[in-house]
Amino acid sequence: MTLNWNDIDRRLMGNAWVGSPIAAHVARLCDEIGVRWAGSDAERRSAQYIADRFKEYSLTDPRMEEFELQSWECRRSSLTVAGVDRWSLHVRPCMFCPPLKLTGQVVDVGWGMPHELAVIPAGRLQDAIVLIDVGFEPFAERITFNTRLKALAEAGVRAAITASTTDGRQTADFSVSDWRDDNPCSIPLPVVQTSREDGARLRRGLSTNSTVTVHVDAEFQPGQSCNVVGDFVGSEWPQETLMLSAHHDTTTDSPGANDNAAGVAVLLETARLLSSLQQEIGVRPARTIRFVSFGAEEQILQGSTAFVRRHYGPDVPPRLVINLDEPGAGNIKGVVLQFPELRPLVQAQLDTMNEGLECHVMSQLDVSGDMFPFVRAAVPSAILWRWRFVGRHPDVAFGHSNADTPDKLRFRELKGYAGYLTRLLLRLSYVPAEDWPENRLDVDEIKQRIEAERGTVFRTM
Repeated sequence: MTLNWNDIDRRLMGNAWVGSPIAAHVARLCDEIGVRWAGSDAERRSAQYIADRFKEYSLTDPRMEEFELQSWECRRSSLTVAGVDRWSLHVRPCMFCPPLKLTGQVVDVGWGMPHELAVIPAGRLQDAIVLIDVGFEPFAERITFNTRLKALAEAGVRAAITASTTDGRQTADFSVSDWRDDNPCSIPLPVVQTSREDGARLRRGLSTNSTVTVHVDAEFQPGQSCNVVGDFVGSEWPQETLMLSAHHDTTTDSPGANDNAAGVAVLLETARLLSSLQQEIGVRPARTIRFVSFGAEEQILQGSTAFVRRHYGPDVPPRLVINLDEPGAGNIKGVVLQFPELRPLVQAQLDTMNEGLECHVMSQLDVSGDMFPFVRAAVPSAILWRWRFVGRHPDVAFGHSNADTPDKLRFRELKGYAGYLTRLLLRLSYVPAEDWPENRLDVDEIKQRIEAERGTVFRTM
C-alpha cells in the first residue's frame, strides 16, 4: 500500500492541535477521580474510564486484566525529638516501610559514605537512628542510597531519617529499594523523610545525646489491581504488534497530573488520532498497535510485571514497546532504546518525519519504569528522550506529592507528544518484516547484565 505521508502528517498534527481532549482526560483523572493508589476504588474507576475511551476509539476487545497485588498502607507516622525543646516533625515513611516504634540516639552520618562511617566510634551505630543525606557527596564516587542503607543496616542501625530535597516544607512518597532485586518490595532499612527545612533544623540541634522516637503505623496487605488493554488491529500483519504503554496509578496522596495522568492522556490521544485517521481517509496501521495502561507502577512495577508474565511468552512479543511516563516534565526530543539493535531503523523513521527528533541508546538498563519487565523478558523497549536527561521544567518538580497538579502541565507540549508518537508508530507499523533486525536478545545474558549493573547509579546524560 502506497501512503501519502505528507497528507497523513498534516491530518494527524492538525487533529492533535485542534481536536485534542488531553486536558479533559487529565481533569477527569486528577480532579474528579483524584488519588489513584493501586488497589483503591479510585484506581478502579480510572481503569474503567480508560477502558471506556478505548471502546469509544474503536479499539478491538478493550478489557481490564486483573492481577493480585502486594500492597502497603501507612495510617500515620511521626518523629518526636526529645529534650528541653521537645518537638514533633511531620515525616513520611518510605514505601513498603514495616511498622515500627523506635526510640534511640541519633547519629549524623552525613551522606553515609564509607569514609564517614569509618571515623564513627565502634558500637556507636549499634541500635542507632541515623540522619543521612539522600543525595551524593560532591566529587566522590557515586554510591546509591540503597547501597549506603545496606551498609548502615550491617552496622546495626535500626532506622534512618532523611530530608526532602524540595523546598517549601514538601515531602513525597519515595522508594529505597533496588528495583533490580528479585523482591524489590523488601527494603534494606526503615527510612522516614522529613521536609528539607525540618531536616536542617534537626541537624542543627543534634548533640551526642540526642534521642528521637520514630513511629510508623503501617501494614502490608493483599489487593487487586488491573491493566487496561486494547488493540488497534493491523491491516497487513495483524499478528505482529507494536506497543504503547503508560500507567494510571499514583502514589498515596498525589493527584498524579504529570505522573502519570499526562502519560495516560497522551496514550488515549494517540488511540483517538489513529481512529480518526481511519474514519477520515481509511488509513490504519499495518501492524497491530496494542495500547496498555498499567496499574501498580508506583508499587514497584507490579502491573507491567504481571502483564509480561501473562502474555510473553505464550504470545509473540512486540516488535517494540514505547513507555510513557511523566511526559509533562519536558518537550519531546526523541526516542531512547534500551537495546541498540533497532537504532538505525527507528532513526530512519524519525528522519522521515523531519522534526529533528533523534534516537539514542542507554548505556545502562533503566529500571525505573514499566519498560523494565519487558527488558527482563528480552522485548525491545524504549522511553522518550525528555526531562530525565536534560531540560526538566522546574515547576513540575513535585512528583509523588499532593502538589503534582494539572495547572503545572503544558498541554501544548502534550499535544505534540501525541501527534509525533502517532506518526512514528504508524510509520513503524508499515516497515516490512524483512527490514526489522532479528530479535537476538537473550534472557540469560540480560539477567547477567542486570546483575552487573546492580548497585550502580543510573546515568542521566
